[in-house]
Amino acid sequence: MSAQERMETLRSLDAQLAVRLEGLCRELTQTGEVHMQKMTSTLDEAAPKPGDLVYLRAKNLSVKLNGLEPVVFSAVDACTFLQLAQIYLAPTTAAAASFLDYIVGTFPFVVSHVRTRNQRPFYHATGDRSYHEFSEIVAEKSCTHSLITNISQDPLYGIADKLMFGGITEGSIVGATEGELQRDLIHFLFYHNNFRSIPWLAGKTPLQKLATFEGFANWRLFDPYTNAINTNGSDTGHRTD
Repeated sequence: MSAQERMETLRSLDAQLAVRLEGLCRELTQTGEVHMQKMTSTLDEAAPKPGDLVYLRAKNLSVKLNGLEPVVFSAVDACTFLQLAQIYLAPTTAAAASFLDYIVGTFPFVVSHVRTRNQRPFYHATGDRSYHEFSEIVAEKSCTHSLITNISQDPLYGIADKLMFGGITEGSIVGATEGELQRDLIHFLFYHNNFRSIPWLAGKTPLQKLATFEGFANWRLFDPYTNAINTNGSDTGHRTD
């Protein structure tokens, strides 16, 4: 085979490879779009409006504070992915009740249903009392409480878990003091709620998704930790229309 024939053969192989790669990329894109559409449909069915379903989680972080492992309680609204979190020293039922009070009073919509994994402080493996105790506390807030016994059967929890403080961001948490950890938490939530583009929200931020619902169209900022003012000159956390 001459040098020219070899070059033509190589060019032909390159062209065939390019076509195959293009086809593969097209198939992967289509598969991704179908998966995204399926997840979006699941979200719309499970939580058609804010507050219909809120995931709660208590997570021990890898950092130490005075010999103790701080616990971050997080809450993510399944409709908008708006998120709240607080730091506690222990994952107790009392801490869970305190956090529940906080999210019910701080989310800018009515929370009607909270869902947790079947673990402390929301459930005690050796008996039902702890579960009933927390469920009764939830019921006092005119909410319902459900347990996740199999994570694989609740794909939305997997999404919410990765978006929570201490999820995929845990490796970047380096705060050595309570003040530094609180600062990191505040900064994370401010970014997440106002500027983080969420694929399952078609690229919207949690605040942008919230703004699609009646009563929130003019909201420009959500920051419950400060007295920030939104662009319309109204206090954060209050309707501007």
